[in-house]
Amino acid sequence: MRRTALALALLASWAMLLVWAARVDWSSSFSPAEQREFPGDDFSAVFGSGSADVDRLRITSTAEDYTSLQSLRPSDVEAEKFPTLRYRFADFPRTLELSLVFRTAENPEDVAVSLPWPGDATRTFDLSQVPQWRGRIVEIGFAQFPIAQQVPPAQGFKPFEIVEAGLWSRSWRGDLAALATDWFGAWPWTQRSVHALGRDTDTPRARSLVWCVALAVVIALIWIAILFGPRDRKMAIAGFAIFGIAWVALDTVWQNGLWGRLQATRAVYAGLSWEQRQSTVADVDIVAAAEKLRAMLRAEPEQSRILIYTGPERSYELLRFVWHLLPRNVALYGYARMSTDALPEGCLLVFFRNDDWRTDPAWRRLLAHSDHLATSTSIYGDSFEADDVVVFRFHHGR
Repeated sequence: MRRTALALALLASWAMLLVWAARVDWSSSFSPAEQREFPGDDFSAVFGSGSADVDRLRITSTAEDYTSLQSLRPSDVEAEKFPTLRYRFADFPRTLELSLVFRTAENPEDVAVSLPWPGDATRTFDLSQVPQWRGRIVEIGFAQFPIAQQVPPAQGFKPFEIVEAGLWSRSWRGDLAALATDWFGAWPWTQRSVHALGRDTDTPRARSLVWCVALAVVIALIWIAILFGPRDRKMAIAGFAIFGIAWVALDTVWQNGLWGRLQATRAVYAGLSWEQRQSTVADVDIVAAAEKLRAMLRAEPEQSRILIYTGPERSYELLRFVWHLLPRNVALYGYARMSTDALPEGCLLVFFRNDDWRTDPAWRRLLAHSDHLATSTSIYGDSFEADDVVVFRFHHGR
């Protein structure tokens, strides 16, 4: 009898927890009262090219910057009345990221919201958590671009189709479907992906799966203690069992997310030799800048100290730039200054995508006696002032 009571109590409590996690509006209906459906061929290619085919829009190429965008101008769509987005694609490649792009009558600027990889199934996304989803929608569409920091831009695109999209009014069905997409949808790699479970983007998200699983375990332990007693042997056994099941469930979700990201990596590198993989990188512009610097310093001894500086907003690009310069004797300027009070005489200071050497008074004072190696009188011949890298040979004041 107590086991039956426990099962019923857990089912009811966990169902309430799921409704809370999905932010279900108790006053809404189970199915959406209003819908706006858009077949794929309602969209028009803005960037890139596409062709309509049996209610679908087939995207066949990208713009010159390897991005594509398709949009439509809906009529009579108030954002607050339609907070649930539904979308379905076909043959969408693993190497592309997907974003929803929209404009409102009140805010003419484009707003982009990252979406999970659509696969071939219908996905649902809750837009009510997006602050800009307010007012009358005047344009809505989808943008695609190669996965940042992972996919070489020229290799990211493969033809795909927009099957359909839709906007729903608030409903239990839509809220629960959006929660499932949020928790189990495939998201591309970011710098947090190794230690993050599920979504690790900055897109407004549902309540955390980890927190909800933890609450489910606590609720189960409370019910077991109430029905069987806090010191009963069954309490300990059931507690360990529930904790183990929760751990395995979270690990399964995490592994599934890693598997999806692995598919994107395989799509780029699986058919390449080791030599080809080494030269196949996403940040081709950073590689070009590193090669340019190598050419500028071709007459420099290998042991010459090279310190790289850029602004804080380019921290990832800076690290990649240093990586591509190895095995030269290269380091980050910030760390070098933390470890010593004075810069080494004759070291090379490289400004990467940064012009503080020209605009910052502190830098101008520091470099007052240094040689600017990116001028027409440089021993390296060419002028690099307008490029990604500018080089100084540092000298202390005399």
